[in-house]
Amino acid sequence: MINTIYKPKGSRIWRWKFRLRPDDVRVSDVSLGTSDKQVAEKKRGEFLREKEHERAGLIPAKSLRDSARRELTAHIQDFIGDLRAQRRNHRYIDSVEFHLTELADKCNWTFLQNINADSFTVWRNAQTKAAKTVNEYLTSAKGFCSWLVVQGRIPVNPLASVKKVEARGQEVRVRRAFAETELASLLSVAGRHRVVYLTAALTGIRHGELKELRWSDFNLDSIKPSVTVRASVSKNHKQACLPLHPALAMALREFRPANADAGQLVFNGLVPRSKVFIGHLKAAEISKVDSQGRVVDFHSLRHTFCTNLHRAGVPQREAMELMRHSDPRLTASTYTDASLLSLKTAVEKLAVLPSQGALQNLGAEGHSVAQVGTGGPQINTDKTIANKGENTLPEVALRVLAKIEEWCALQVSNLRPLPCEGNALPLS
Repeated sequence: MINTIYKPKGSRIWRWKFRLRPDDVRVSDVSLGTSDKQVAEKKRGEFLREKEHERAGLIPAKSLRDSARRELTAHIQDFIGDLRAQRRNHRYIDSVEFHLTELADKCNWTFLQNINADSFTVWRNAQTKAAKTVNEYLTSAKGFCSWLVVQGRIPVNPLASVKKVEARGQEVRVRRAFAETELASLLSVAGRHRVVYLTAALTGIRHGELKELRWSDFNLDSIKPSVTVRASVSKNHKQACLPLHPALAMALREFRPANADAGQLVFNGLVPRSKVFIGHLKAAEISKVDSQGRVVDFHSLRHTFCTNLHRAGVPQREAMELMRHSDPRLTASTYTDASLLSLKTAVEKLAVLPSQGALQNLGAEGHSVAQVGTGGPQINTDKTIANKGENTLPEVALRVLAKIEEWCALQVSNLRPLPCEGNALPLS
């Protein structure tokens, strides 16, 4: 055990050097903030008693006590500052800050000790927000509390036991994709916003991401034109290079100013807000809500892109890459509007089945048309599909059917009645 006060050489202030238990990893050294030895001895005694109480669990650690005295808003700002230092997406940071600020107000969380699972659950039970939205509030709050634990400001996460609500089937707003005629009508009335809608519909780039695109992100003059969605812009914080449709590449080249700077925003002020978009829907005579209660909004252009990929027969893995999804269920279900898929065309792609005449020759009960004689199985070669001269099936299929008939005839021969044994009744 080390427990001593001393003055460093050339200093007037007493310091306390201590290691209270043999299993402590390091020796601590703190300033006592006084040049008077008696005062230094008194402070050492107070600090020593405090440390012993902390070890015995009689009082919380000093870092916890200091954190408990600060208002929650100060801790939230520290957390937001840490997120900015980590270079997290600014839209994500704004969303988290909004969630935490509203929860602090609505749940009466003034200090850290006010945060508890019961108050959050009571708030959530009174909400009319969508299940997905209240889950986002919970994610933000849990992330904040986990950060507080790591920083040593609270001992445990008070919201760790709170579970998310079931969001499947509880969607308040179900989106749909644009039909081809609707998209054409929207583009025809969009005016200067047309190139924005076209980019969203042919790349699947999100509303917020479109706002951040710069001319340096586009490669329009190469054989394979493309656009790069930077990690700092992308929702999943991953950089992606997306190929551009020839029609879109041409439209962007025409839209690009002759003196465009590489760092200039491409769609500066052109990515429409909700009010402008709804105006375009009305001008194009597109109902915002259809008969099934599904809605169209700007994000529906991303759904349209995904749906059209499936309609074009693009493999699932490639569609995932173009949509920048990590979960194939998002690509296959959430973002694909099944009502626009051509199921009739899919069925028509199936291989041709045997003709009706060929099926009849298999017998009334599905058996091969074979005859069993006294000399063993014989195939009725006059009625076999292979020898009827029909050309409805390929030559390979005919040979396979002939083999099947031969096999079926052998199976029929194995079903001949057996002689009576013992008290068994004879077969008629």
